[in-house]
Amino acid sequence: MNSYNRQKYLKLMYEATLRLETLRDFLSGIHSATYNVTTIESEALQVRKLLELIAYASLVSNREAYETVKKDLAKDWHAERILRKVESVNPSFYPVPLNSSGTVKGGFLTRKQFSKLYDKCGGILHAKNPFSKSQRNYLSFEAKIPEYVDRIENLLKHHKVTLASKEILIVTVPTGSNQKLTAKYYKKRESA
Repeated sequence: MNSYNRQKYLKLMYEATLRLETLRDFLSGIHSATYNVTTIESEALQVRKLLELIAYASLVSNREAYETVKKDLAKDWHAERILRKVESVNPSFYPVPLNSSGTVKGGFLTRKQFSKLYDKCGGILHAKNPFSKSQRNYLSFEAKIPEYVDRIENLLKHHKVTLASKEILIVTVPTGSNQKLTAKYYKKRESA
């Protein structure tokens, strides 16, 4: 694998760590907006950007695939359609969380939860139709942000990802500052 592509993947994961740190700062009160609703919208934006990083990161080894999917995102806001588009290019795009004994069984953001969360964020970010009878519960969404942050961190902190080029990376994304992100490359075995 081209080390340039591995570095591009790590750069996206580094951006993910900064967005997670920003969310933690919002949650702790280090940062906030004047109006609480705008703080919650800022949190929703960071979560949605994190999800987009996760969805697109596996395509860094295939520029044409990345640009096709990214172009479609500009026209679509529905998570499941976006994920199906990414899967059409790379069926194994979703990171697999790992621990010392193999794959993790729970406590991380699943692909199904990803779809629901992406759409929830959109519901918070888009202006409400003034004629709609449905209510938005900003405080309920904000109360779940710590869980979402934990699940995303658990997904990314040590994971395996299959790139669009079929190469496999084992990636460590530490949650503390001053720790280095790493990616080990493995070539996928051809089946007999």
